[in-house]
Amino acid sequence: MDENDVLRNIGVDWEFWKEQGRKLLWVIVSFFFFRALQFASHNTETSRSAEDSRDLSAIPPNKKWRISNEIVSLIHSIISGAWAAYSLLIYKELMTDLIDYRCEVALNLIYVSTGYLLHDLIDLLVNEQSARIIELLFHHVVVLSAFAVTIFVGRFLGVVIFGLLMELNSIFLHSRSLLNLFGVDKTAQSFRIIALCNMVTLFLFRLCVSGYLLYFVISTIPDVPWWQSLVNGLVILSLGSTNTVLTYRLLAADGLLGKNRQRKSPATTGLTNIEDGDENHHTVAVQTGNATVPLVVSDDATQTV
Repeated sequence: MDENDVLRNIGVDWEFWKEQGRKLLWVIVSFFFFRALQFASHNTETSRSAEDSRDLSAIPPNKKWRISNEIVSLIHSIISGAWAAYSLLIYKELMTDLIDYRCEVALNLIYVSTGYLLHDLIDLLVNEQSARIIELLFHHVVVLSAFAVTIFVGRFLGVVIFGLLMELNSIFLHSRSLLNLFGVDKTAQSFRIIALCNMVTLFLFRLCVSGYLLYFVISTIPDVPWWQSLVNGLVILSLGSTNTVLTYRLLAADGLLGKNRQRKSPATTGLTNIEDGDENHHTVAVQTGNATVPLVVSDDATQTV
């Protein structure tokens, strides 16, 4: 009688707990990996700022954090977007059987993304200073709920992996945000290319994917338990609504809804403005020596310099 037989005789399913430990390990390693990336990118940005001729004390800490947070989010988008696309291309059953097909490669992506979301959740709670946190926390809770259904119920892996294709758009979305944070002129060729790629991938991987998944949920209502259809419907409708709002904001920011709604370029105003979902911030300039330093101030908080 081997060790597994002994454990079964005393009511312990060793293989089951071994599998749970493996899942937990993936989540923990992912969490600390992205925490380490956040720490490294923040320190790098601080060192870069220290080399400037500007007074470092006048550069708002929240802006440094926003830059490092966007960098880590960009890295996660590259990893998860490419991973999701690879899974769907190699394991075609994920697209033909969105409900019951399971494969280890796709499941590992869920665990890695869970670790990232937990990291980002903590990071937002500690550092975010605007009402923007409500929207971001809502998004994270919705996505974690979808992950939980897949992990604990053992169904809808294909739906989640298909939804993670949205991260292919997030690559350009975070790149665009970084260009804004670094004050790149919107008329610059680099900004225009990123903005164009952002809009194209937003349509393909956010709006089209959201529409298909909503159609899938409605068409499979007779085939799955009502509560699973309800959870899936709420998750997909929530993501669809946030994607719709995001599309509107980007169209307005890029001047595609008229000049009156377009936000001025940081380079043309001389200030660095945080865009895309950050309407609760405005920018003021602080004079320090020979340079004007942009300061981002939250509408719901007063910051004195």
